[in-house]
Amino acid sequence: MLDTEKILIAKIQAHQGLNGWLKIYSYSESKKKFSNYKHFFVIKNEIHVRLDVEDIQVTKSIKIKFKNFGLREHSDEYIGKNLYIDREQLVKLDDNQYYWNDLIGLEVYLEEGEQIGVVNDIIETGSNDVLVIKGSKGKELLIPYVFGESVKKVILDEKRIIIDKIYYER
Repeated sequence: MLDTEKILIAKIQAHQGLNGWLKIYSYSESKKKFSNYKHFFVIKNEIHVRLDVEDIQVTKSIKIKFKNFGLREHSDEYIGKNLYIDREQLVKLDDNQYYWNDLIGLEVYLEEGEQIGVVNDIIETGSNDVLVIKGSKGKELLIPYVFGESVKKVILDEKRIIIDKIYYER
């Protein structure tokens, strides 16, 4: 059975050399955080399997060598697999800061209480992130994620985001 407290963080892209190293594509904003992780998980036969880290190199790209992967052939079956971490491995965020995976799936409401949709995705634009909201009539809405302005509240335990009506009417 899959553990819902695992967080998708990266994907194994390819072999890196002949000695078991793997090239990793990060879904995380900061590659530097990878140096802190001592283990990851992959899904194999519908369960999370732990892979312990022997070494990690973080430069322009991320390369990981897992224990027991001494040769290229040892990691063949893992190419293309997603890498997960335990939620408790994530860095604790400040108040009013949230991980994307905590926001995706939340119901979106106007301050007046009207439900307008569900957060379907988040786009990184450089200046600020943008919530992609699938509206109740199938319409897609793009709302800038600016806490305190367009986004008034995030209530995780109620699975809600409250947005300012002015951004909905644009």
